[in-house]
Amino acid sequence: MQLRKLFVVAAIGICFAFGATAQTDASATSAPDGGSKPSKSSKKKKSSKKSSKSKSSSRKRKKKSPPAAAPESTPAATAVPELPVPDDGEAPQLTHDAVGSGTRGKPLAITARAVDANGVYGPILYVRKQGLGAGDYVPIRMVASKIVPGDYSVDVPAGLTSVEGIEYYIEAWDMAGNGPARVGSAEAPLLARIDEEKKALAPPTTVTIRPKGAAPAILHSAVASALKGKPVEINARLVGESGVQGAAVMFRHAGEKEYKALPMGNIGGDDYTATIPAGMTTSDLEYYVEAFDRFGNGPARAGAPNVPYALKIQEAVAVMPTPAPAPLASKRMLDEEPSPTYIGIGLDGGAPGGGGFTLLVRPLWWLRLNAGLAYNVAGFGYRGGITLAPGAWAVTPTLNLDVGQYLSGDLNKFVTVNDPNVNVASAERALLGKTTYRFGTAQIGLEFGSQRRFSFYLRGGLTYFDSTLSGAQVTALVQAHNPTPSTTITVKGDPKFSAIVPCASLGFNIFVY
Repeated sequence: MQLRKLFVVAAIGICFAFGATAQTDASATSAPDGGSKPSKSSKKKKSSKKSSKSKSSSRKRKKKSPPAAAPESTPAATAVPELPVPDDGEAPQLTHDAVGSGTRGKPLAITARAVDANGVYGPILYVRKQGLGAGDYVPIRMVASKIVPGDYSVDVPAGLTSVEGIEYYIEAWDMAGNGPARVGSAEAPLLARIDEEKKALAPPTTVTIRPKGAAPAILHSAVASALKGKPVEINARLVGESGVQGAAVMFRHAGEKEYKALPMGNIGGDDYTATIPAGMTTSDLEYYVEAFDRFGNGPARAGAPNVPYALKIQEAVAVMPTPAPAPLASKRMLDEEPSPTYIGIGLDGGAPGGGGFTLLVRPLWWLRLNAGLAYNVAGFGYRGGITLAPGAWAVTPTLNLDVGQYLSGDLNKFVTVNDPNVNVASAERALLGKTTYRFGTAQIGLEFGSQRRFSFYLRGGLTYFDSTLSGAQVTALVQAHNPTPSTTITVKGDPKFSAIVPCASLGFNIFVY
């Protein structure tokens, strides 16, 4: 009995199903002919089917690239085409300064610069210990700088810097998938040598404990204004007995709460500088300078977080910014000049060498060469020599060596001949009338004034000279002294004589070029 009821219910269900199917087919065939209007239920079913088709087609268009043709739809459901992402078809521009060495067991900083019009994805640093295989590279994502756009950096962990060296290369893509751009490669990586950390050796016997120092003193002239879109250079002098570290310019846009740190670099001596990038000079800035010593004492500050310097940013047509202050002049010695001099003239006089006028040439700062004319009243000659000046002070010791020769001169100006024998007097005058001699001097002294411009000097030492006399004139002089005229005395050759005598001289030098 129950089985019969079940068959009856199933038969009724089948009849209703066939009836619904026949009605649907009839409405579908009657609509194109215009003989009958579709029912409300059929309209709802068709609109739901069209909306589902449009949704599925839009999903398909999103998944495909480039976009596919849109399916047919009513004007109210027309799809909006998507705009393509800009693509220059080129990989990013990737640059990197190779790291030559690192310290064992310490993180190793790696930096790179990557720029592209479509944006940069990456860069990625691939690193491995030296000597491992191509599949042993460890990829590390580099972090973008918050101050300079396009700069990236990452620290290689200390666990990878415990060997003789590490090998690495860098890859970068742009956001459109172009790339990779590489510095190095898996087959030809860059090598960074890992050295042992240098430790200061303690004294062998005693250990001196030095007290900690103090924060450095900061001398800074504030920059009041700058041009919009131009970099701004901030200069300061940092002086500290215990060194300087952590020097930075802290800056922010006016109205902001947080400061950005810009490290300062040493440009020689106690002078430090930092440059605010052009991309940050879009509106008025506030800044201050701070630094610590090498023990961490500080910070010393020029300006302060709550009382910063105001840097007004002006348009390009406005008043030019105040020029950066000139670096403070360093200490100079008394005779130091902006530029060295090499050529000069000298004038001196003394006994028994006479006076001289010389040309000076200085090939080295401590060496001078001289050459010129000499005059001793009896006649003219020539001389040359060198001067060593091992210092560049207001009072400088010197060593001078000169050699020269006087030509034929008349010494009768200095000697009076009163011999009653006319022949003897005549022979003596003839002998002294034509006298030549060679000389060499060695003197030490002091120079007063500038070694580069004008100096006055006083010298003393020894002079060696030798002379050659005419044999005929000596024969005549000896013959004039001969009491027996019948006896003939002849001097063969030209006799020579020499002597070493003390000497002194004073003079001055003027360097003109």
